[in-house]
Amino acid sequence: MINMKIMFVIASLADAGGAERVLSIMANYWAEKGRDITIVTYDERGVPPFYPLSDKIEQKFLEVKASPGRGFAKVYNNYRAVKSLQRLVDQRKPAAIISFITSMNLVTLCATLHKNVPVIVAERNHPAYTRIDWFRHYLRKWLYPKASYVVCQTEQILNFFITAGLKNGAVIPNPVIDSGDYGEPEITLPQGHLLLAAGNMSKQKVHQKGFDLLIPLFQQLAGEYQKWSLIILGEGTERASLQEKVNQMGLAGRIILPGNVKNIKAVFAHGDIFVMPSRYEGFPNALCEAMAAGLPGVSFDCPTGPGEIIRDEFDGKLVPVEDEESLKIALKDLMSNNEKRKIMGNNAREITQRYSIDKIMEQWEALFDNRA
Repeated sequence: MINMKIMFVIASLADAGGAERVLSIMANYWAEKGRDITIVTYDERGVPPFYPLSDKIEQKFLEVKASPGRGFAKVYNNYRAVKSLQRLVDQRKPAAIISFITSMNLVTLCATLHKNVPVIVAERNHPAYTRIDWFRHYLRKWLYPKASYVVCQTEQILNFFITAGLKNGAVIPNPVIDSGDYGEPEITLPQGHLLLAAGNMSKQKVHQKGFDLLIPLFQQLAGEYQKWSLIILGEGTERASLQEKVNQMGLAGRIILPGNVKNIKAVFAHGDIFVMPSRYEGFPNALCEAMAAGLPGVSFDCPTGPGEIIRDEFDGKLVPVEDEESLKIALKDLMSNNEKRKIMGNNAREITQRYSIDKIMEQWEALFDNRA
């Protein structure tokens, strides 16, 4: 098992998303254990990964652009991606392949249809809330049963697939690591207390993350809580639009949208509360990392993840999805009570034991023992 060759497949490592973060953690962990690790992406050569990778890991590139195009171009580009991945599998001869996110899972399963190699595909969001076109929907229904395992982050997500007839599912949550050495933030932080949020601000994601609700909600709190600022970390096509809303409110100095930061934990280390107004999730890494840094989490109890991560009134607060008034009340309760924040924040640090890297990777190892 020590020298087992493992190939990861994901669209890109240049993005600051949760799937990219988890894959990087897993790949680094196994590389340091002596595994032969290859990561395959659409990225152009020379584009650095957002999250650091061990120099023991080899990155390979699909011979096709990441954009699938439309119509015939979409079909042709996906065909090229399948053929390119097939060649890499033949060259590397991995003992197992792990693919992340639906679109790449389908490419990977197509590329390995007639190859004697175990393939584990990982779903990173709740499929009931994630739109895919009809073709990929039926392709997923046909191909997923051919995988060795379909790994989901929560039981609720797995039940979605079980209801659709899937029998080869497994639940493995994300690992949470915390070195305790946060360093200094790369951005200038305002004085006073910090309410933090983080997430993708692309057009298809900003509605999911609920920043459209959070910004006007903080406007309601800003007058009463003059010493508090809101920082929303993340990048995407809608950041400029969100910033314009902030400017129109006259809160540019109180609501800050700095984009992506490399060392997000350094920002968390200076925060007071992490808020997550998501309408749906998979298993939110940002919430986990904020809690590992000692922040109580306040979140909508959305499907899925927050209900498994936050222990209500012990290390954070859960409120009904899209119930803005309840979210405001929960935030006010913690913003007004320094001692309660401190106690909950200390409790929140236990997440590093609950979802430790060793515990989570043991679960992945068990899949190899069963199928690989």
